[in-house]
Amino acid sequence: MARHPLLPGDTDVTYVEIRRSSRSFFGKLSEYRKTRINLEVIKVSDSPIYLVFGYLSSSDLSGKNLRKYRYLLRKSANHIKKLRWWNDGGMTYILAYKNKCDFISIAEESKVSVLSPYIFDKGIRKYVVVGRRENLSKYIKYLMKLYGSEHIYYKSINSLEHLCSVLVGRAVPSIITDKLTVSELSVLRSAYDAGFFECPRKTNLNDLSELLGLSKVTVDIHIRKAVKKIIDDVFKFLP
Repeated sequence: MARHPLLPGDTDVTYVEIRRSSRSFFGKLSEYRKTRINLEVIKVSDSPIYLVFGYLSSSDLSGKNLRKYRYLLRKSANHIKKLRWWNDGGMTYILAYKNKCDFISIAEESKVSVLSPYIFDKGIRKYVVVGRRENLSKYIKYLMKLYGSEHIYYKSINSLEHLCSVLVGRAVPSIITDKLTVSELSVLRSAYDAGFFECPRKTNLNDLSELLGLSKVTVDIHIRKAVKKIIDDVFKFLP
């Protein structure tokens, strides 16, 4: 595991994925819906209660539709006592409280810290953990024993730039890009890579149309729709 010049010599930062179907309600919902759920977990001081706040981009996962997923609560070996959800402008928010959180408890017992938010991506739990190298090694071994070594992926984050990229890339950007269709995201990425948004522009709609094998009108519509969705969310998240 790598050392960081900004951190104490015996402290490391590690990216972890648990690639096994989770017993968590949020994990199963993410897996069944093939979506990404951002999660914040807060332990209430001097209390056995954990608050769990989940948020995801979903135009069709409304509170009404979520009711049919209540059976996941019965299938999930979690400790959720209450669960509420609401939908607002294409975003779905889920708030729950639990009297126990095995995932956080394991980290606490191993004396390492899970950075928030973490995500479930199609059922795969992805997160960053910080701690002393000795404790991190014990923690990874514990995960391998619990979930099976074949289901655990981990990698040391060996630069602060990489750490910032991982943390920022999991939250608001994922919420925004999840709202884009596959075609919109593909065209937007191609336009960006080709310098369409540079000033002055390095390419134009005609060149992009030829590059992508799409009509000029189609390319223009995809870009406009994608940019509109991104701008809508940027202003929505601004104070």
